[in-house]
Amino acid sequence: MKQPTPVTASSGRAHSTLPPVPRDRVRFRIRASAAIATGRAAGTMLRRLRLGGGTSLPGLVARYVDPHVTKHLGTQMRHGNIVVTGTNGKTTSSALVTSVLRQAGLRVWRNREGSNLARGIATSLMAHAALSGKLREQGDAAGVFEVDEAAFPQVVAELQPRTILVTNLFRDQLDRYGEVDTVAERWRDALARLPATTTLLLNADDPAVAALADARPTGSPVLYFGIEDAPTSADDAQRVHVVDTRTCPRCRQLLTVTERFYSHIGHWRCPACGFARPEPAVRARQVSFTGLEGSRFVLETPLGQTDATVHLPGLYNVYNALAAATAGVVMGATLPAIHDSLERFTPAFGRGERIAMGDRAALLLLAKNPTGLNEVLRALGQDEAKHHLLFILNDRAADGEDVSWIWDADFEQVTGKIASLTTSGLRAYDLALRFKYAGAPPDTVEPDIGAALTAALAHVPVGETLYIVPTYTAMLAVRGEISRRGYAPRYWEQKDA
Repeated sequence: MKQPTPVTASSGRAHSTLPPVPRDRVRFRIRASAAIATGRAAGTMLRRLRLGGGTSLPGLVARYVDPHVTKHLGTQMRHGNIVVTGTNGKTTSSALVTSVLRQAGLRVWRNREGSNLARGIATSLMAHAALSGKLREQGDAAGVFEVDEAAFPQVVAELQPRTILVTNLFRDQLDRYGEVDTVAERWRDALARLPATTTLLLNADDPAVAALADARPTGSPVLYFGIEDAPTSADDAQRVHVVDTRTCPRCRQLLTVTERFYSHIGHWRCPACGFARPEPAVRARQVSFTGLEGSRFVLETPLGQTDATVHLPGLYNVYNALAAATAGVVMGATLPAIHDSLERFTPAFGRGERIAMGDRAALLLLAKNPTGLNEVLRALGQDEAKHHLLFILNDRAADGEDVSWIWDADFEQVTGKIASLTTSGLRAYDLALRFKYAGAPPDTVEPDIGAALTAALAHVPVGETLYIVPTYTAMLAVRGEISRRGYAPRYWEQKDA
């Protein structure tokens, strides 16, 4: 088992699925410049026509003109690139990492709009490039890029990141990604092709993620993060967990779990081959919750320990904070910088984002798979107050077209904690049926998201909050509706974290 090695890896080269870089360097630079100019023009046209924020089309066009544009720009980043991937927490973790590194004094460039396919990474890099094909500021920055699970192999081959952060691995959009073992195998293949100096930051409490270190050469730097203890209750023990990793990633025998925080995340060991949870270099102790307002914990790192606060709901966001702290350790941040950045962090759009809507407020809590939804439901259920809720379920390609996963989520956690309930989205009636079986039939079923938002707000007394729980495309739609009503900027116009 690889032990934590807190060093910053240097950049290097590895196998790439791209064709060889042209030998004529002048022609190569000219092609990159043409790609940047063409991509930018496409983005400008899109924005002027009010067809979107231009977060992916510019990169799509640029990559057509020059398939090497991501590699050309990414390797100019003086402080290297950090790639963040995983099923849940990519956007929040990458925003937290950005906050930590900026607090430590680094300039950070990232794909803050959340366009996390290869074309989105290219678009983000192009935003900081001159038409000459060179990055501005002589590339004196670190790149932090959240990357889609399926796009991960392609992106890391092109970007050649110095550091890779993996949050977790859960079942999500089976019609697109496949089972968790399939995703893990693709990740291992991609990691095996990277330089030995690439640093991995892995969740020790997720067996499938911790085992990714096996794909790396002996001595390759790996740091783990995890939670040592967190509050549990008798209700937690009786809950039905959606467990996506039951067997040992090495020998395929059943794992023994001594502490389960949620799903398969916790303290685990294989009694057959001895593979066990690695010792985390960065850990949380004495975790406590302040309702939906956030969590407190003791943060232990190789730099020392400190009392930490994160203003994000749920245990899953403690893991996101630990991931960011681990990245900070690797990148040379001080413990005070890590502490202050976590304390001051404001949520990424749709992920615990609070928006004032006149004399009421809305809190958006993205939930796009059974485990993520269970943790949102648990956070809502643990709060003492009753809540006004708007749940929105879509089945577009980016959500996963099979919505049967809602029957794996424990909606019963919020029964008795509902002041009003509206269901919406393309599958509003599926949600309504699930809530009915949970013993909480909705007050309103309205497939149109704009109309549903109006109806849900009508139930909310002045001064109180509407809790909105959407899937991914539903989150974009309801966030867009809130923007159209003038309560928030469009997500691509927001200031960076």
